Amino acid sequence: MIPSRFRTFGTGVRRAVVVRRRPLAAICAALAVVTAISAARPPPPATTPVLVAARDLQAGAVLRAADVERVAWPAGGVPAGTLTGFQSTLGSVVAAPMRSGEPLTDVRLLRPDLLAGYPEGSVLTTIRVADPAAESLVHVGDVVDVVGADPQARGTAHVVASGVRVVAMPPAATATAGSEGTAVVVAVDEPTALELADAAVREQLSLLLT
Repeated sequence: MIPSRFRTFGTGVRRAVVVRRRPLAAICAALAVVTAISAARPPPPATTPVLVAARDLQAGAVLRAADVERVAWPAGGVPAGTLTGFQSTLGSVVAAPMRSGEPLTDVRLLRPDLLAGYPEGSVLTTIRVADPAAESLVHVGDVVDVVGADPQARGTAHVVASGVRVVAMPPAATATAGSEGTAVVVAVDEPTALELADAAVREQLSLLLT
């Protein structure tokens, strides 16, 4: 014979289950829906580590550690020629302006060994010349004079730098929105590089083949 206190306890349990049956059923149904959705959800897309510009970079900038970062990039959308070696990019020269987050590719950077054979203290710098024909007339290895002229004033043309060696001609495809002219990479000493940078913001530049 079951004691009355056990009968009372059993009755209370049954009542509690009955009272909570619907909420429990709703919770179980919700968990089942969440489980089904999670199972049907496609896995995240595969990614691969890619080096990108950590900030906006100007043409001629020498890459430092703070200029480069590694991000996860969708594996199917990695641009051709994308670089992956962090240390190997440091010291390279940016061939054309780059936006923050843009992948570093082989046509965007000029290797430091391009200066092999040049006098100690030489640097690489990129200039933009106004003449579109320069892309077909000027070649790597040519020696040129860089001429500056104020487009608003006649008779102001002058030689900014003479006897400058052309080191590279970045492809036109590396130009970004807002950039003008043909990009030409030259090897000069640092003072001349500063003079070219100063002239570039005030004047139109052109080349004289020597």
